[in-house]
Amino acid sequence: MAERGIDYWVWRLAREEMPLFSRTVQHVAGMANKENCSFSELAWSILEDPALTSRVLKLANSMYYNPYSKRITTISRAVMRLGTNAIKEICLAISLIESVLSGECKEKVAVEVARSFHAAVQARKMASLLKLPDPEEVFIAALLARIGNIAFWCFAGDLGPRLESAMLEADSEERAEVGVLGFKLERLTERLSREWKLSALLERALINKSDPDPRVRSIKLGCAVAMASEKGWEGLEIRRIIKEASGYFRLSENETTEILHQSAREAAAVTEFYGTRKISSLVPIPGEAGVDKSAQAAEKEMNGRTDQLAAILDTPKEEYPKPDLSIQMGVLRDLSTLMASGGGEVNMILSIVLEGIYRGVGMDRVVFGLLTPDRRHLKGKYGLGCVEDGCVEKFIISVGSSRQNVFGYVLKNKRSLWVTEKPEASIRSLLTEESIQLIGEGPFFVMPVSIKDVAIGVIFADRKSSGRKLDEDSFENFAFFGQQANMSLRVLAGD
Repeated sequence: MAERGIDYWVWRLAREEMPLFSRTVQHVAGMANKENCSFSELAWSILEDPALTSRVLKLANSMYYNPYSKRITTISRAVMRLGTNAIKEICLAISLIESVLSGECKEKVAVEVARSFHAAVQARKMASLLKLPDPEEVFIAALLARIGNIAFWCFAGDLGPRLESAMLEADSEERAEVGVLGFKLERLTERLSREWKLSALLERALINKSDPDPRVRSIKLGCAVAMASEKGWEGLEIRRIIKEASGYFRLSENETTEILHQSAREAAAVTEFYGTRKISSLVPIPGEAGVDKSAQAAEKEMNGRTDQLAAILDTPKEEYPKPDLSIQMGVLRDLSTLMASGGGEVNMILSIVLEGIYRGVGMDRVVFGLLTPDRRHLKGKYGLGCVEDGCVEKFIISVGSSRQNVFGYVLKNKRSLWVTEKPEASIRSLLTEESIQLIGEGPFFVMPVSIKDVAIGVIFADRKSSGRKLDEDSFENFAFFGQQANMSLRVLAGD
């Protein structure tokens, strides 16, 4: 019976509602978990979601992640500069904050999110203090340690009040959860972590209670501190945890107390940094008087959310990117830096260039089509602005047939082409039935991509969806990015 109950919730949360993590965030988390994940793969995952792209860039340029204020204008650069764990941390933290806005029981969700950030900061501090590897991974695992609780309260429905009442009467929250739901919410956390492929370390911490890995112990202690401190920093429960932690750190209880207190203050600051003072105020600060932590106060706070949260989480109003010279310049700097460092690879160069065309030149969609090994067809490899309509997968066209089309022409003549709304006869003849079915009659831009003067594919871009006009400046910038791509690829090939 319990398993059927939990299976229903896993299905509802992971398949139907998707309340916490968009498919993009899940994909980013999955990519970051891969040992051989490249920066370009992670960049593509984020770029497929324009709203997430905007939020990640805002946070990547904040004082928290970018203290030296070296402006980051592209996702590709953000991934290279911050690293995969920091990018994953940003994406997951954004989603947790968003859950407060989408949840039905906002005050309960807010308390759980504040608790999660507090546990994560405490756990990372412990991992850093002990010089454990990958403290960011410890932070992520602790941040997600109550994801089942957050997910449930986001969509609790009629079960919410029932469970709240049961918690008031039961001697433990877990006993109330089993009584009302048939399973512990910790079990839901384990299942969701596995289903969404969020954190292998968290799964280990949940499944094996006696795992000797000090990173697992840091997670457990961090979570314990976050829970116990809500009952007061002078209480018996937190004193017991401080004693355990002091033995773990091999420090005095006074030194350990100061470390945990400082981490609590940092947790409140980190939560506010992510966009909301309201959730930050729910983190228990040692020695802070006059802070009302009641559910009623939390609900009042949540209902008045009009402050910094919008600055980070609001989806940009523009559905399609507008031309942006600062992004164009940033892309050129990124390409230059990448070439100078000698750390470039083909996919990273292409991700930077396509991002520059899409977000910098301001196009509705951009597709890179790669020549097949027999050089007779182009197949879509990457695309921006067209993920939902599947245009990358559908982008398959012959370039080796007897009748030349617009793509074959561009590959043969090695030059960029602007197909206008009313093209001249010579260009109109290149718009074959196959190409019209694939991309329409125009207007659009297309250019060849080459390595050492050997074509490897084409880049296609248009503004068909928005109906915005193509102009001379846009074409010049598009063609210029093509030149930069080919120059970078030539340098990469050692020419």
